[in-house]
Amino acid sequence: MTNEPTPSSSQPVLTVRELEKSFSGKTVVSHVSFDLYPGEILALVGENGAGKSTTKNMLCGLLEPNNGTIKVKGNIVEKIDGRKHGIGAVHQELSLFDSLTVEQNICISDLPGSSTRIDWNECRAIAQQQLDSLGIDIDSEQKVESLGAGKQQIVEIAKALLHAQNVLILDEPTTSLTAPERERLFELMLRLKQQGIAMIFISHFMDEIYRMADKFVCLRDGAQVGHDSLKKVSRRELEQLMVGRTLEESKVNLAPCSANTKLTVNNLSSYYFNDISFDVRQGEVLGIAGLMGAGRTEAAEAIFGLIDSTGSVSVDGIELSQRTVQKSMQMGLCYLTEDRRSHGLFPVRSVKENLSAANILKFVSRSIKGFGFRHEKTNATQIAEQQNIMIPSIDSAVSNLSGGNQQKVLLARWLATQPNVCILDEPTKGVDIGAKFDIHNRIADLARTGVSVLLVSSDLPELLELSHRILVMRTGHIVGEFEREEFDPVKIIALAASSAYDTPTSGNTQPMSPANSPLASTL
Repeated sequence: MTNEPTPSSSQPVLTVRELEKSFSGKTVVSHVSFDLYPGEILALVGENGAGKSTTKNMLCGLLEPNNGTIKVKGNIVEKIDGRKHGIGAVHQELSLFDSLTVEQNICISDLPGSSTRIDWNECRAIAQQQLDSLGIDIDSEQKVESLGAGKQQIVEIAKALLHAQNVLILDEPTTSLTAPERERLFELMLRLKQQGIAMIFISHFMDEIYRMADKFVCLRDGAQVGHDSLKKVSRRELEQLMVGRTLEESKVNLAPCSANTKLTVNNLSSYYFNDISFDVRQGEVLGIAGLMGAGRTEAAEAIFGLIDSTGSVSVDGIELSQRTVQKSMQMGLCYLTEDRRSHGLFPVRSVKENLSAANILKFVSRSIKGFGFRHEKTNATQIAEQQNIMIPSIDSAVSNLSGGNQQKVLLARWLATQPNVCILDEPTKGVDIGAKFDIHNRIADLARTGVSVLLVSSDLPELLELSHRILVMRTGHIVGEFEREEFDPVKIIALAASSAYDTPTSGNTQPMSPANSPLASTL
């Protein structure tokens, strides 16, 4: 596999040679070299922490390289200025102002008018022209907070394209989008491609990479380890190039579960779902499938006591009479949120403190006046080593870690409480292939030790691989149940996507036109 640029008769819009970046004497990115041509999509791939974001930030001018050269349309650039050189980026975390309108957000970096007066009519005209050129029907006078995630992503792209005449960088643009919203984004990318806009596409989803990109640059541990046309490399070969090992070595081995019931949910109802009833056996991984809005997350939150609901939840036959987080934890439950950034981690606090947060009383000593923490650092270090969490220091802010390692910290925090029931909501959301395999194996290990797992996931292959049984939710109801020997992705998709309410609830259900289902894109 060559690292040489792909030859072309036209001039590259972006040429990168031996790009390198160091922090405090430590090299974090090295030997990055590629050519990008007009109308070409380059996939920048690698595990979390491989150096993708650092490379992106150097290319759009947020960081200055220590070594290497960058050319824009054949001209060497000493210092990248995104606006001046026509390079724009849509970052993983959107940079929109919710309380401002669409047009204000699009023009925010270069508002028209004078130093004393903004020309709002011109602002509206510029924003509308941007939206029209993208073929998007969005009211420019709407506030951004009123838009869904998909339309907010489009506004971010329109904002970036105001100055990105040459290169548009998209960093994990589909992570928070529904499948229909992804399709609209892909249609937009193809339109931009036809207009001659070159794109750098960063994604963890291999199906998206092979669908949208022409070629790839692969980073591992900060160094470029591959650059070629995607037509020349199989998906399995690219995955192995990213992680540096054979992925078959990490294949999950799911053991049989016990017949004993550990968790019982009976007639659970709330504003978001109705009459949810099921059992989870000891050592069982029970998967919950369904589309966005089916009520999966809300049901999981209600079981753990995060939202109010009626009905009953019992552990080992003992009912949680007052469903609060504290009571749930006392009964051996834990809950991994789907949104680690907003509801899971304490980003400015250290890895040590994040690992200890759910088990804090273990470290509180009242042998002296007041209280203090004993053995916290030693315990946190041991947990990080056991869970294979890659950290610069146990005292580093958790926000400095890659997404995969942040997710491992959150999971390790709960496992330190030694739970007997784990509720995991999208446990591999936004993590790379290597971290995903690690988390999958950890879930299988938990089940083998007798821990019951309730697994909520939008990743159907993940559910098929890890679950002993799968329940399907739709519009707040459980509409189907499949034992492992009955698993059929077509039938599961059909149940999740059907608008009918009288669907049979067994694994023998007949398929119902699943081709256009959002879940279909996960296969």
